[in-house]
Amino acid sequence: MPQKDASHDQNIDDLLVLLAAGSGDKDKIREKILGHTTFLIDETIDESFSQSGFSHEDLFRAGYLGLLNATYNIEFAHEKEFYDYARNLIKGEIRQHIRSHIKRTEFPHWMNGLNRQIEEAQIRLLHELNRLPTLAELSDAVNLTEEGIAEILKAREALNYVSIDETQRRNDPLPEIDQSRIRNKRPEAFPIQYRIRIATALEKFGDLQQYLFKNLFSSEHDQQSGR
Repeated sequence: MPQKDASHDQNIDDLLVLLAAGSGDKDKIREKILGHTTFLIDETIDESFSQSGFSHEDLFRAGYLGLLNATYNIEFAHEKEFYDYARNLIKGEIRQHIRSHIKRTEFPHWMNGLNRQIEEAQIRLLHELNRLPTLAELSDAVNLTEEGIAEILKAREALNYVSIDETQRRNDPLPEIDQSRIRNKRPEAFPIQYRIRIATALEKFGDLQQYLFKNLFSSEHDQQSGR
């Protein structure tokens, strides 16, 4: 694996100065910066993603997007040292790549809406009561049964979470939610169970929309491989 040395640092400093000053061919300067800093991708993979279960080559391609982003958007570094800035973007792209390629059951979008209602009620009650509310008090505030709120709370930790480590992923929380237990505590004109049914039907249309959108922008290779 290529290692950073003093000559690398000197070259990078000079190149960054040239790029900031607008001197010379900017694209050629960026190409030189990329050539001197690809070792950052290898270091990042070895230090943070060696147990991810993905091949080094696969992660390298994702990390290279992060390095490209750093090189072509240096003005967003906000005076951060280039190596640190680049590493952050490399890590971000690799994490996104891993999480986007992990197939797992996802909770429906309406669950996020109910979570938000519970959070807002908790904040309001905290100010009103000057203490954290009980489950019964939350139940009254959002008009959901206590067992219904308990079902929603089970999903909170697991929502949109995927471990980077392959071994840890086997133990990622993914509780099964009993949708039938999510009901109103008091009768209302438009019961929650009916709203959930409608939201579920609308999400199925949303899945079709995402499928069509994805295929509009898929590559010829993706189409041939059935991705």
